[in-house]
Amino acid sequence: MITVNDIAKILDGEVVGDGTQIISGVAKVEEAKAGMLAFIANPKYEKYVELTSASCILVSRTFDHTKFSKFPPALIKLDDPYSSFVIAIEKFAPKKIDVPKGVNSTAAVHYSGKIGKNCSIGMYSVISENVVIGDNVVIHPNVVIGRDVKIGNDCLFYSHVTIREECIIGNRVIIQPGTVIGGDGFGFAPKKDGSYQKIPQLGIVVIEDDVEIQANACIDRATLGETRIKRGTKLDNLVQIAHNVVVGEDTVIAGASGVAGSTKIGNRNMIGGAVAITGHVFTADDVKVGGGSIVSRTLSDAGATYSGYPAKEVNKWRKIEAASRQLPELLVTIREMQAKIKELEEEIMKLKK
Repeated sequence: MITVNDIAKILDGEVVGDGTQIISGVAKVEEAKAGMLAFIANPKYEKYVELTSASCILVSRTFDHTKFSKFPPALIKLDDPYSSFVIAIEKFAPKKIDVPKGVNSTAAVHYSGKIGKNCSIGMYSVISENVVIGDNVVIHPNVVIGRDVKIGNDCLFYSHVTIREECIIGNRVIIQPGTVIGGDGFGFAPKKDGSYQKIPQLGIVVIEDDVEIQANACIDRATLGETRIKRGTKLDNLVQIAHNVVVGEDTVIAGASGVAGSTKIGNRNMIGGAVAITGHVFTADDVKVGGGSIVSRTLSDAGATYSGYPAKEVNKWRKIEAASRQLPELLVTIREMQAKIKELEEEIMKLKK
């Protein structure tokens, strides 16, 4: 049994209202029932303060509850209610064991493989020759790990993940279903007859510690050397990372984005969904790129925000966008001016005669 006061102590928050309320679960503010904890981080959801049945809401320290005629029995004021809610979710999330400890009898583990302590190898998974797996690794059913792969401690791989030969995975890496690590880079040399010769892809992929890769992403192996995803980076569903790319630390790349070969992404970049980044460019640290943008050149200003196609500094792009919306009216105006100029020229010619 946990009370609002207990949660506030865990989160270092300030209780407003009845701190003795018992909390039994978490939910979105618009769906929460009595006994549940919710949060509001975006002002647009403040309307639910008077509508929710939640027993407690996590809010920011600047939240003014006095302007509402009705609100839940308790509030907890925090510096960052969103991050605090994540901590609360972890507190209430049930601990499920999906893959029992040990190696399932249907899994194929090569005799030369080395598996650490307290690992779980699920049904029909394949562990190839000379694979080294650290401690406390959980591998769900139908995962394929190629020869000479090295995997650190406390990793979690979901079903149908493929890690091809010689790739290196760090500690506490999470890979969601269907992702392929170390597939061949897209390397083909044109021949005189118009066909293409495949270029051997001899490099590897290195995934550093605390990286999470969502479903159906593809991280291609290097042509030579390595493709590297640095510590703490998070890649969303359907992200494509091409050969010899380096993605910096604590960078996030949203779904359906693609990074072409030999590009270097800086640390702490935030790249929106469906962004296309061309090859052989780099981005500085702390860069933000808006969703749907096309990055066709190096973005060298650390901390800057870019958007558009091709990507430009965001304020410049907004001005261009605003101007483009006026083009139809401007075109009409220009045609009217051209007609008037023509009339004036004709009048001038008549006067000269």
